Amino acid sequence: MKATNGIKRAGLFFAILVFCSFIVSCQDRSKKTSEELLEDAIENETGSKADVDLGDEKAVITQGGNTVELDGKANSWPGEIPDEVPEFTYGKVKAVTTSIIDGAKSWNVIYENVEDDFIDRYDADLKKKGFETVTMKMGDKGGSITADNGKYTVFLMGSEGNLSIGVSPKQQE
Repeated sequence: MKATNGIKRAGLFFAILVFCSFIVSCQDRSKKTSEELLEDAIENETGSKADVDLGDEKAVITQGGNTVELDGKANSWPGEIPDEVPEFTYGKVKAVTTSIIDGAKSWNVIYENVEDDFIDRYDADLKKKGFETVTMKMGDKGGSITADNGKYTVFLMGSEGNLSIGVSPKQQE
């Protein structure tokens, strides 16, 4: 049952993340109409009331105590991410999404201008902080890392100068 709830939460989180990314990048002239359309879509899909607030390069979705905020103007690693997770310093921050789902705060940081050797360098940074890692390289300029230290899970994937890194508390079983 807990696995099913976790899958539902993850699915909802990623669906909302896609909606936020689309809205922020499109800069629709009809802000209020866009908010209402998104609210209706989320409410129809989940069955519970949603509140969508779209601003200049920022979107906030609130539903049943859960919040997802996409900040397209963010330009630095979020200070709220615990110090035990090493900062990714091999590119330029483009956007940050902060989510609070079922009381657990997580982050997704989007990067551009990422250095080619980011996999090996960030893998070493994670291991220095006590994370166990699994890496997968795709050529010289891409790949992914999945890392776990018992408290936090870090997932990173990137190629061709772009990257996304997610940090979330590890769910208790």
